[in-house]
This record gives sequence, structure tokens and C-alpha cells, in this order.
Amino acid sequence: MMLVTLPSAAKLYKWVDENGRVHYSDKVPPDQIKNAHEKLSDHGVVKEKVARELTDEEKLAQAEALQQQRELAAQKKLEAEMLEKERNKIMLSYSSADQIKRLKRERISALQRNIDTAEHNLVIQEKNHNDLMSRAADKERSGEVVSDVFLSQIDQVKDQIEYQKQFIIDKNAEISETEAKYDSELAKYLLFSGQAKEAATKGQQ
Repeated sequence: MMLVTLPSAAKLYKWVDENGRVHYSDKVPPDQIKNAHEKLSDHGVVKEKVARELTDEEKLAQAEALQQQRELAAQKKLEAEMLEKERNKIMLSYSSADQIKRLKRERISALQRNIDTAEHNLVIQEKNHNDLMSRAADKERSGEVVSDVFLSQIDQVKDQIEYQKQFIIDKNAEISETEAKYDSELAKYLLFSGQAKEAATKGQQ
């Protein structure tokens, strides 16, 4: 119907005013330029759509949204670069998943040996401490004066006992850290090498 009512090459623009009325003209009035309008062909077909001019608030919101998009894109780029760096590090550090598992076992075994040695020394030092305390008590009961040298020896043994206890605590913490480290690197190696996907596929079959 529009094709019937439009004179040829006459109404080239279409817009809707503030009251919702549709207008056609060969030019858009200056006071309507800021509103949305359409450019029509000679046959009334829409050739171009011009959006209305944004308000100051909308322009600000648009600028903020654009800034957020840029920041998000920059963040994704940084994450991709970091992931690629991590991939190169893992793939250059290990040749297989078995190597990572072996290194984990070896490191934990070494730490456990340190703990075993410290626990053995702790038993000996606690026995020495008990013996020294017993001797000191005997001296006091017999009326003898416990010398400063003897008391210093007791303090040294006590310090060694505390040192061994803290050493054991630290080494147990190191075992936990080592397990977490190698488990994380194993997961990354499987992911970067494509083996994680293969394992998941086999598990679904």
C-alpha cells in the first residue's frame, strides 16, 4: 500500500514525530534530525536506517560499556598470554605424566626420611633430657648444688628437642605443599598435552 501512496522520487525519508505520527518527506526537518528516521528508495524500500541521537546519559553509559569491553578484552588477552607461558613452562619441564609422578614420589620419600630421622633424634634427646632432669633432682635431694654448666646442658637439650619438633612440623607441611605442587602440574600437563581429554573420553566409554 505504501508503494501506491508514495509519489515517485518524492518522499525519500520517513520518521515518527514525538506524537507517534509517521511522516514522509524529501528531507528531514532540522528539529527531527536527532530522532530516528529512515532513508527510502524511489519505490519506498528502506535503504538506510538512522538511529536517534543518544542523550547525554546514554552516551555516558555507552562510553562506560565500551570501556568495560576494552578492559575485558585486555584481561582475556593477558590471561591467554599467561596460560601460554604456563603451557610452555610445563611442557618444557616434563616429558611425560609418569615423570611428574616419579618426581613427586622421590621428593616425598626424601622428606619422609628427614622426618623419620628427626623423630628418631627426638626420642634420643627426650631420653637425654629426662636423664639430665633426674640427675639434677638427685643432686638437689642430696643437697648438692646443680652447677650452671649442668643447667646449661639441660637447656641445650631442650632447645634441640624444640628444634626437632618444629623441623618435623615444617617437613610435614612441605610434604603437603609438594603433593599439591605436583598434582597441579600433573593436571596442567595432562590438559596441555591433550591427555586429560583422552582420559575423559575413555572414562565415558
